[in-house]
Amino acid sequence: MLIEIHIIQNHSPSNLNRDDLGAPKTCVFGGVTRARISSQCLKRSIRNPGNPEDIHNRGAGLFATTMAGHVGVRTKFFPWLVEQELARSTIPREEHSRIVLAATHIATSQDREAKQTSAAERGDARPKTAQLIHLGPGHAKYYVQRLTELRDKRRDQYDFFLNPRVSFEELVGGLLAESTLEEGPRKSVQKAAWVIAKCRMAQMLKASKEGEAESEPELIDGQPGPEHARLVAEILCELHSSDQSWFKELTNRATHEEKTRIGQDAPSKPKGMEEFMGALKDVTHLDAVDIALFGRMTTSDAFEDVEAAIQVAHAISTHAVVNEVDYFTAVDDLGKSGGGAGHVDEAMFNSACFYKYFSLDWDQLLRNLKGPEADERQVEVLAVRTIGHFLEAAALSNPSGKQNSFAANCEPCGILVEIKTNGKIPTSYANAFAEPVERIGKPDDDAPDEQSLEGRSVACLADHVQSMRKAYGTESTLLWYSPKLWRFPLRYWQRDEDGRRQVPALVTGRRFTTLDGLVEALVGDVLPGCLWAEVKTAERTTAAED
Repeated sequence: MLIEIHIIQNHSPSNLNRDDLGAPKTCVFGGVTRARISSQCLKRSIRNPGNPEDIHNRGAGLFATTMAGHVGVRTKFFPWLVEQELARSTIPREEHSRIVLAATHIATSQDREAKQTSAAERGDARPKTAQLIHLGPGHAKYYVQRLTELRDKRRDQYDFFLNPRVSFEELVGGLLAESTLEEGPRKSVQKAAWVIAKCRMAQMLKASKEGEAESEPELIDGQPGPEHARLVAEILCELHSSDQSWFKELTNRATHEEKTRIGQDAPSKPKGMEEFMGALKDVTHLDAVDIALFGRMTTSDAFEDVEAAIQVAHAISTHAVVNEVDYFTAVDDLGKSGGGAGHVDEAMFNSACFYKYFSLDWDQLLRNLKGPEADERQVEVLAVRTIGHFLEAAALSNPSGKQNSFAANCEPCGILVEIKTNGKIPTSYANAFAEPVERIGKPDDDAPDEQSLEGRSVACLADHVQSMRKAYGTESTLLWYSPKLWRFPLRYWQRDEDGRRQVPALVTGRRFTTLDGLVEALVGDVLPGCLWAEVKTAERTTAAED
């Protein structure tokens, strides 16, 4: 089953999603410039879990609030969360630092901007990974619980996993995986990485062309961390292509003095490490609905990748847009200049009617939420709660970009939900607006609107939907919502063979004037016998208290 959501939403002057120059994002579509909101921005505004430490975003959004206990977080601070859980565990305290260090190594980063970290991040001493990880509720807790079990059942694998040299070399190997180095040099770098990080870091930085811009990273509990691994991988790749003599010198075997400084060699890899890592993957909390919806990809063997159940398009304006400039000033309340401004600046903005499109694969959502011993009915109810609250959040959540300056919190004028049970062919109706919409007049009071910007957008959508369904024989259920159903009825024009308009007709008879009514109909169609009023506020699971 495929559930597709099409939204027409007109925004007042705003700058909801900025580019690198601070201007509202745009694109060219149909030969003209359109306003644009990126899919990443839309997804963030919908799933927003909030952050008590962020003064600009403390409160959770609608979706995270209504699905509390089932929403995860994206963070680099998984090792810090593990550290908190270890304090409550039965694992001996002398092993805690090794576990935290291993946790910092489990997610590498191929981010080309890895060198650029914010001042806040640089000043945060909490242990973290090199890569953002999407964690389910209580994941750190379950991770420590599983390590506690594996410590008793698989001690050889447990000790190998926590060996700092082993995890560091594997971290470097992950960073080198996407490099252009051939297998031989790559193995040489990985084998020498620990010696370089412990004894040759200053020498390596001196050999690098960019070494002057880099300082030697601080050790984490006396051991090299992710920043050491990044530098080893980057600089050794550079030296292999530019200075073979330095490359060979840095990857030489450790001297007697270096061996004494380093201590014992890494242990041999025991059998069963694949099963050990698989057991760690199993602790992923499977009712993290935002992971099930938007997916997860990491470069770590300790986290299972999740295929996203939903596709999200970049929102585009249905019409041509030209960005405008707001010239503004600020007055110094205690100044003595008598006149003039204490501050002068400019900000760009636009106003646009957007078309938004979401395509949700119901079966993929169920697969993502199912655990090995999951109750099928409970998973279905959780999934239907997810799509119901997702639809509400998609309608009522707006990006936060410069909202304090523009307050463009505008509701959709129409939402079309399409349910396809026969086949899974997703269909965006963006081409309804390939020819830019233009306002052509003022509609009569209490009459269907096909003349204003919103009205023309809805009318073009209706005509396109009907034409595509007829042309391709699409069989689906259509649900239409508008707070002004008399104004935006979603009607198309029946036409003769030459395309001349004859009489208007409704695209669908299933129409709603309340958002709750639309969600109720959607839930009843997707899961027959399920009542939205009974499941929308279903009791939170124990994950809510984790």
